[in-house]
Amino acid sequence: MVLGVQWLSTLGSVKWNFKDLKMEFDYKGKTHVLRGMTAGISLVAGKQLHRVLHNSIQLCLIQHVPESEEQGFFQCNAMETNTNSHEILALLDEFQDIFQEPFALPPSRGMFDHRIPLKPDARPVNIRPYRYPLKQKDIIERLVQEMLDNGVIQPSCSSFASPVVLVGKKDGSWRICVDYRELNKLTIKDKFPIPVIEELIDELAGATLFSKIDLRSGYHQLRLYESDIHKTAFKTHNGHYEFLVMPFGLTNAPATFQGLIDKPIFYTLLGMVSTI
Repeated sequence: MVLGVQWLSTLGSVKWNFKDLKMEFDYKGKTHVLRGMTAGISLVAGKQLHRVLHNSIQLCLIQHVPESEEQGFFQCNAMETNTNSHEILALLDEFQDIFQEPFALPPSRGMFDHRIPLKPDARPVNIRPYRYPLKQKDIIERLVQEMLDNGVIQPSCSSFASPVVLVGKKDGSWRICVDYRELNKLTIKDKFPIPVIEELIDELAGATLFSKIDLRSGYHQLRLYESDIHKTAFKTHNGHYEFLVMPFGLTNAPATFQGLIDKPIFYTLLGMVSTI
């Protein structure tokens, strides 16, 4: 356990014995003793764990230490769903094309192609690029080239231009984010309802099996409406480009993406109709 200093300061004098792993103190006129765990850590099976958790234990420490990351993943899932790891591997092999890196534009989905309606008399947004350190310039050039190779962006001669910033990811890598704040001020806001997390949790009542799909760069799986492509143009220190897919940072992007997800056609488009 982690005992906070604020709580410990309320106890007054505390007697410690680190050899016996014992802590003794007085609280409200009574002497209390906290003892450390001296027994070794033992492995328990799923049935044993289920039995332990139903014996009204007040405090329990459970540590999962897999022999390897991959084996631990399958052990955890096998215990919860009684699914053999070989069956999971066969399933992953069957749908391995889903996990491939995309190197082509997604198909046009008609009404789901993202539009950028502007307010009347809106003038094109044109902001000069930010000043970047030399190291960030190299990163921007590399990321822009990757997007060009993947067909996500193309060179532009649009009268629109928004600056870009580099945002660090948790894994230490970088991502280009376009500062569309000025463009968003001129955009007519979409009113498509975004789900409330409390309502989504309520819908899970009684469910016992759960599945999920992580759409990597999900916004990039939606095309831009052709006449609005030039509005997404952005400038870097060495070029002018525009998006062919829906970029991050647009004010109506969440509504467009949610609209696609909420339609039954979404599942058939991905080829992932689930009967569970």
